[in-house]
Amino acid sequence: MSNENENPTTPEEEGKAPAEEQPSETPKEPKEEEAKAEEATASNALMEKLTALRQEKPALFYGGIAGALLVLFLVIKMFGGGGVEQLQVPAIQVGQTYKLVNPNVTGGGDVLLFQAPGRMGATDPEIREKEKVCVVKAGTSAKVLEQSVVNYVKYVKVEPVEGDCAGKQGWTSIVNLKAQ
Repeated sequence: MSNENENPTTPEEEGKAPAEEQPSETPKEPKEEEAKAEEATASNALMEKLTALRQEKPALFYGGIAGALLVLFLVIKMFGGGGVEQLQVPAIQVGQTYKLVNPNVTGGGDVLLFQAPGRMGATDPEIREKEKVCVVKAGTSAKVLEQSVVNYVKYVKVEPVEGDCAGKQGWTSIVNLKAQ
């Protein structure tokens, strides 16, 4: 059984002489070929040495890998991550007076007081407006009434002693307190 579509030829092609075959690749310069051959030989020699070391002295081989990783880890630890600054949270005592300043605003900003701890990140403007007690001006003195932790974040209930919010009580994040 033969397949008619294996080498289809048209009647015009049958009468023509075969065309001269052209080389498909241009010859490469000998220097490039030699350089690649040397690279391959060096790479193969290195791999052979590493394989022999792994088979003959596995403790030395794997110890070398562990040592290289340790050096890399130490270099990253020493020279990496210097740009992040930890926010210092003061040791808070209930009954003491502190300044209210929002550290998330350059130069310090106003502080929002809410009805309950944990509402600081309310994204819905209606909930935020309903839960808000007062907006305290930056630098206003406030007395700490109690502390609480919600979702690993420390909150304090404060009562401003001066300004527009004097006498109102509300919750804010502990990072908004600054020692006087």
